[in-house]
Amino acid sequence: MQFKASTDYGMRAILYLAAQGTTCSSKDIAQDMSIPRDYLIQLAQLLRNAGLIEARPGKHGGYRLAKEPSDITVLQIMKALEEDAKASTRAKRSSRKGGAMVQGVKQTYQLIEESFDAYLDSLTIEMLLESVKNGDNRRLFLAERLEAEGKRLAENA
Repeated sequence: MQFKASTDYGMRAILYLAAQGTTCSSKDIAQDMSIPRDYLIQLAQLLRNAGLIEARPGKHGGYRLAKEPSDITVLQIMKALEEDAKASTRAKRSSRKGGAMVQGVKQTYQLIEESFDAYLDSLTIEMLLESVKNGDNRRLFLAERLEAEGKRLAENA
């Protein structure tokens, strides 16, 4: 899967801040994570509006996480960076009319979206950083997470 540039850069910035565990300058984040600095500042505003990061002005200012890494999910980051685009797409979809077959396709697509969102909402930044520490076992770690999320969804169905 290929993320949009905004999602990719925003995810990198959040993971960087979580790994550093302190306030980091936009210059350091941009340089270390290969993100254009001006673009990072725009994305940081969206992440700040979503309550995921805090901005500290001043000589020793910068950005830091507003929550613990265990309280930030991949879905929260994606929604913070893509919500405007999704709302526009939803409006276009709902304005189209269609027969029963079209409605079935729309329901199927909605199920895919819900499943995707549920899984991404189960992945926290802390988990992702922990999976990297597991080295060769990182895929197993994520597979176990996917299995657990599947069971949770089945129980709530």
